Amino acid sequence: MKRYFALSILAVAAILPVSCLNDDSSGDVLIEGTVVDIDTYGGLYPSFSPQQLADAGVEYGDLLTVSVGDSITVTAPYVDAYTEAGSMSPCICNYNDAGINVSLCMSNGSFAGHVGGREGDSFVVRMKKKGGYEKEYELLKGTYSYERSDYPSDEAFANFRPMATSGLKPGVLYRGTSPISFKNNKVRYVYTDSLCHKYGIKTIVDIADSDEKVRGYLNSEEYGGFYMKECLDKDNIVGLGSNADYIDSVFMNKLSRGLRAMLEKPAPYLIHCNEGKDRTGFYCMLLEAFCGASLQEMKADYMRTFENLYHQKEGMPQYELTWHKNGLRMLYQIAHPEKWGQVVSIDWDKISVEGADLAKAAENYIIKAGLSAEEVRALRETIGTAGR
Repeated sequence: MKRYFALSILAVAAILPVSCLNDDSSGDVLIEGTVVDIDTYGGLYPSFSPQQLADAGVEYGDLLTVSVGDSITVTAPYVDAYTEAGSMSPCICNYNDAGINVSLCMSNGSFAGHVGGREGDSFVVRMKKKGGYEKEYELLKGTYSYERSDYPSDEAFANFRPMATSGLKPGVLYRGTSPISFKNNKVRYVYTDSLCHKYGIKTIVDIADSDEKVRGYLNSEEYGGFYMKECLDKDNIVGLGSNADYIDSVFMNKLSRGLRAMLEKPAPYLIHCNEGKDRTGFYCMLLEAFCGASLQEMKADYMRTFENLYHQKEGMPQYELTWHKNGLRMLYQIAHPEKWGQVVSIDWDKISVEGADLAKAAENYIIKAGLSAEEVRALRETIGTAGR
């Protein structure tokens, strides 16, 4: 695991008021240890394992009280995927039920950056409410399969599609799961690689992997694709290696590099992370808003990922819950930069973007990320159908 050093000024500022996350720390201690590591995404790793947590009586869907050091106490559900908790919400996550380690993290945010915590701090878990998050957990956990036969098409299996909301030029932007990472997108990556060839993708914006990782994957004997190697030979893969904290200066700087690549390299472009869900979801809604898409269009495209991967469909209770806990919160961060220093005090279940000028907010975000006014105009001409 990598230590987390890249805290933005905004993130550090957000550490100060933690009282809004403070919770009643009464109750019996289930398990205690210390923080032994802080990962690239700002998650705090305790000295105990998932098995030890289970032996202490903790199950998925339990609502826990977690105390770190002398000043941090938060309420956090126990989940096996970050989206089950919702963007910017603390959780204890055993990612993909891997059984290797758990972390106290913030979905699509840095717990260390926005809340705090240091290596060596005490880490104490108490039960807030047994099964207190079970309903949400069961709705949001979804069905995830690596069997192609469980999906209606190669495109659905690879979560691959053109971006076609209002204001975007047809056939310029595509999104999907990773065609590169055979470790994080096993089986699917070969289908995405093949679809990139089928749809004539010229440039890859890889949000998840650094340039070094991209080369490592594609030069490995384990890699089973073919088209990405051609793209790499043409220097048309941009590896950003981004974290998943959308208001962090490091994320924004890397985003600006990805957008500049679209000004320098040939279209069509594929935008992807690992599953094409979180970081890709944010990128795509940002660009859709920038070019004038409606809120309903952005919601439909964002949720198409959860239909593709997890078989969530409009009308199902988990469909709306997923949107409100994840996609809507991403848009709120774009629309309300004045709230970036207050993320720990926002009631994320009561937010709205109704009435917000999302096109202007997206433009302002892109400028804040580092693009000049001239580059913004060039980006709109490259991917959009009309100027604003």
